[in-house]
Amino acid sequence: MKTNIQNIELESIVEEINKLDTDMVLLVVDHIVWSQYSKDIILEKIENKKVIFWKSPDGEKVKNINDFQNALEFFLEKGIHRNAHLVAIGGGAVSDFAGFIAATILRGISWSVVPTTLLAMVDASIGGKVAINSKSGKNLIGAFHMPTNVWVCSKFIQSLPETEKNSGLGEVLKYCFLDYSIYDLVIKKGSIEQIIDACAQYKQKLVEEDFKEIGIRKILNLGHSFGHALEFIYNLSHGEAVMWGMVLVFKIFGTEKNINDIIALKAALNIPGKTPPWFNKEFPIDKIMTYLSKDKKISALSSIDLIIVEDVGNAKIERKTFDEILVQLESKKDELKKFTL
Repeated sequence: MKTNIQNIELESIVEEINKLDTDMVLLVVDHIVWSQYSKDIILEKIENKKVIFWKSPDGEKVKNINDFQNALEFFLEKGIHRNAHLVAIGGGAVSDFAGFIAATILRGISWSVVPTTLLAMVDASIGGKVAINSKSGKNLIGAFHMPTNVWVCSKFIQSLPETEKNSGLGEVLKYCFLDYSIYDLVIKKGSIEQIIDACAQYKQKLVEEDFKEIGIRKILNLGHSFGHALEFIYNLSHGEAVMWGMVLVFKIFGTEKNINDIIALKAALNIPGKTPPWFNKEFPIDKIMTYLSKDKKISALSSIDLIIVEDVGNAKIERKTFDEILVQLESKKDELKKFTL
């Protein structure tokens, strides 16, 4: 199944919902987004459909087993049916959460996404990976469930806090290393709409080739294994954590050119901050290794697949043992402690 990725205006969201072939729509909407845009997304204009509305806590807070159960029970109590269609309106956390509801309720119903953060527009809403978090780590409880539609409205970016914009740009950095045309677009200061479209289409192409992530799609995990660990350890935004996760991969298994490229791209995207979260602190090797050992990308009890970039547009999947990673981190810990971009 291929997702329809469509650029739309804010005022067209209800029009697209009206086109859905169903008489019942389940809405999962980020409560902050709703407080800002409820006057633009007028539910009363949804015609000939029963609308069941669930307001979601913002951000990663919603991706827990209790809210998941509460939302499931809320919808089930309303007497939903298998042809109901779920629409998620929010950032990547909300689409992860809502998509997992769609994947599991009544053994799976169709769903669509209106991504409202840059991170969700370029990455999280595309590809059908849906999940909630566990105490052991991020996105460890989930499924693959492709959305029918991703309706992209860049107007949402205007109201994003700077931290959210920078988080999305951290994910854009990843795409720059995977595809030279995206790298070139960013270096030449293309518009944010062009960048969003290029990233989304690139991910869509990989997903079509490898939906269940058993091969080439794995390269989209560049920076994520270390990134998820850093996200938990330092309470970073996802995109910032991915950026510093890439830095770690480049420092221990990459080249000086990788680091120079990330510096140039960071400047082109105006991403602030030169010091990593561990700067001048004890480098948290034990905590990083603990999170890596629980990462969903582990390929065996003693190894994990990491994405190594030989040059822009030339990424490869390499299996690394935990012992190899530990040795490298130990050997570089003093250098990393003083490193800045």
